[in-house]
Amino acid sequence: MHPSTNKPLRAIVSPELLQNRVKGYVKGVLSEDLLTHTEVVRLSKKIKVGLSVEDHKSRLKERLGCEPSDEQLATSLRISRAQLQSKLIECKLAREKLAMSNVRLVMSIAQRYDNMGAEMADLIQGGLIGLLRGIEKFDSSKGFKISTYVYWWIRQGVSRALVENSRTLRLPTHLHERLGLIRNAKIRLEEKGITPSIDRIAESLNMSKKKVRNATEAISKVFSLDRDAFPSLNGLPGETHHSYIADNRLENIPWHGVDAWALKEEVSKLINMMLGEREREIIQLYYGLENECLTWEDISKRIGLSRERVRQVGLVALEKLKHAARKREMEAMLLKH
Repeated sequence: MHPSTNKPLRAIVSPELLQNRVKGYVKGVLSEDLLTHTEVVRLSKKIKVGLSVEDHKSRLKERLGCEPSDEQLATSLRISRAQLQSKLIECKLAREKLAMSNVRLVMSIAQRYDNMGAEMADLIQGGLIGLLRGIEKFDSSKGFKISTYVYWWIRQGVSRALVENSRTLRLPTHLHERLGLIRNAKIRLEEKGITPSIDRIAESLNMSKKKVRNATEAISKVFSLDRDAFPSLNGLPGETHHSYIADNRLENIPWHGVDAWALKEEVSKLINMMLGEREREIIQLYYGLENECLTWEDISKRIGLSRERVRQVGLVALEKLKHAARKREMEAMLLKH
């Protein structure tokens, strides 16, 4: 990386991204000077020294069976405690310096994945994780520029962040890759003036129609029912989508309770008016008007009549009630309930 490349790299990041988005990441980044290759090599060597110390600490921990103290680690490395602290601090500062000088690259890669379902802050965070991993893996002795090497680590981090944060219901990685192929195929077909139907996309990708159809159906958006149905004018929470969905459960319909109570009152009046004492008792027990419903057999044992006789009396009583209900125009209420 050379200072002369400063302007082109700044131009990669869109002005809209710098002005309106993720200001917390941008703050202090644009003033960070780009590093020369010599500086990158020097910082990379300090990072390698720090990483070797951390690796040695891990091996020492396994050998001791507990977390080693700074004194134990310094003794194991045959250096003073001050030298140990100096190496770790230099490693940390070098890592931060290299990371800050490449944040613009992270932002330029992240903005290519914008409007795909994930927040820009999540994409940049994933890119920064990839950047730090790439910095640790970078080997300056192989002659590559650090920007060339960490590019792929950043891209992997951004892609992973897109997969993990773009949907409420997470899709597997292979499905995201398939969707990327389908998206590119659509663009190519549209550039040729061809309507990107499922058949043509499948043909251009040498993929089955079923796979294309399943992938496109999987990306339907998920909306929360607790989301505001309309923008708030006063800043206060408003009506949600859930409040506009009808609840068809009878127990939650206010008028259902009123209708049921009114019907019960009318039926009770009708029973008392039209039926004799025994008929009234059999109907009330059979339909559970005052308690649980009983069978003809249970009623016969309770009142001391045969099952068949109880059934006959009950059916005759029921016909009387139906006839009286028609006269009193209660048939509609009975059918409804």
